[in-house]
Amino acid sequence: MRKALFLLILLAAVFLPSCHRQRSGESSLVIGIEGTPANLDPGYATDAYSTQIANLCFEGLVRFDRKGTLVPWLAAGFSVRHNDVLTFTLKKGIRFQNGSVFTSGDVAATIGRVLDSPVYSPYKEALSYIRRIELPGPYRLVIRLKQPYAPVLTALTIGILPHGLAAEKNLPLDRLIGTGPYRIDRYDQARTVELRAFPGYWGGPPRIQRLVFRVIPNDLTRVLELEKGSIDLLVNAVPPDAVGNLMHDKHVRILQGQGNSYEYLGFNMRDPVLRIRAVRQAIAHAIDRRAIIRYVLFDEAEPATGILPPWNKAYDGDVKEYDYDPAEADRLLDRAGFPRKNGYRFTLDFKTSNNPLSMRVAQAIAYELGQVGIKVNLRSYEWATFYNDIRHGNFQLYTLRWVGVMDPDIYYYAFDSHAVPPYGANRGYYANPGVDRLLEQARSLLNNGGSLPLYRHVQRIVARDLPYVSLWYMKDITAMRDRVRGFRPYPGGGYQGINKAYIGQE
Repeated sequence: MRKALFLLILLAAVFLPSCHRQRSGESSLVIGIEGTPANLDPGYATDAYSTQIANLCFEGLVRFDRKGTLVPWLAAGFSVRHNDVLTFTLKKGIRFQNGSVFTSGDVAATIGRVLDSPVYSPYKEALSYIRRIELPGPYRLVIRLKQPYAPVLTALTIGILPHGLAAEKNLPLDRLIGTGPYRIDRYDQARTVELRAFPGYWGGPPRIQRLVFRVIPNDLTRVLELEKGSIDLLVNAVPPDAVGNLMHDKHVRILQGQGNSYEYLGFNMRDPVLRIRAVRQAIAHAIDRRAIIRYVLFDEAEPATGILPPWNKAYDGDVKEYDYDPAEADRLLDRAGFPRKNGYRFTLDFKTSNNPLSMRVAQAIAYELGQVGIKVNLRSYEWATFYNDIRHGNFQLYTLRWVGVMDPDIYYYAFDSHAVPPYGANRGYYANPGVDRLLEQARSLLNNGGSLPLYRHVQRIVARDLPYVSLWYMKDITAMRDRVRGFRPYPGGGYQGINKAYIGQE
């Protein structure tokens, strides 16, 4: 019966008509993405689609490498003194896409742009800890902090703009200039984003002259477009049930790897039912994650214990886990004062995007919650509407994914009581003073590994309190036409390095 259920769920995808766009030549690469980038401005992008594209156009002083370590990027190097003074030496010879020379003044202006703006930026909270910026020369920068605050380093991944533009307000996309290998050329919201190569890029001119990101929400349509050759590349946008068939296509190559995209079920902790921990525990025990991974995700995922993947240096696997145990779920709900009445105990609204795979996962979870007496009203929306509701706390249950997580400070952004929207992503309004204190301590340590035990302690508390049900880490799946050569995706699906890729012969 269970296997039959999941097979039926697989058939529930919604098919959309295909739209074909002719490529302009071999110097063009067409990439399929699932959703619409919400904001490509490097200071304000928050969703994965926006940040992954913006990272090709804008660069920061530092960047995360493939192992999740912050390394110098536009900076040649940096040092930390007394835990509150950061000194950067900048690389020379770097130019912006308009030809102007990159200097320390551009960094200061970009930071000032975020701090002076009333618009929410994911960097603003960390950068507000800067007391003063000193510019000893065009290629030296000294940042003095109000107090030791480690997230400032991560915030310096922000894409740098020329100082003249950074001083302007409400910059249109066609005027945004960075130092990256590509420049935004066209943005047709909900349909395409086009980037043009920057031949003066300091890392060498890109070998592919034009990147076209096509928004195709429907899984089947994206796969068909790839098979037809009207799409060249899909990065973590391949439905798991299509991987086997694509492996038999002689013109398609599949790359698979350990991912760091974390899927979870989120709770609204202000809800009078969901604020009860026993209810959240019951929901966790009611979900058969391994069955969903097998029958819905075709084993293209691994069970998760928390936001950070096992290979992250701050990861703690010794946390409370909630095995599939519907009998225990029933006991917890009974004890919490929610007996069954006419088969059900209470009703919850469950929001998800209308992505077919997200819908199938939500349908499986809704079915399993129904088995323990929780009636679920499943509501699906197009991405922008869904994401807007989640950001504003307009939900009871939802599923979402953290993509490409590298920094353990994600626990502050997701769970600190001060990080509620619009100041962070604590969308469920979870609050634990002990977690707040540990995160504050961890954030005060810039230059040693002393923060790691603190972040591990936070992971254990959060797993016990259960503001999220950890579902799984999706494996990274990249599918590309065999004409695409030299591309190796970043963990979590980043496109960094695509400027080194090239088009070969099919």
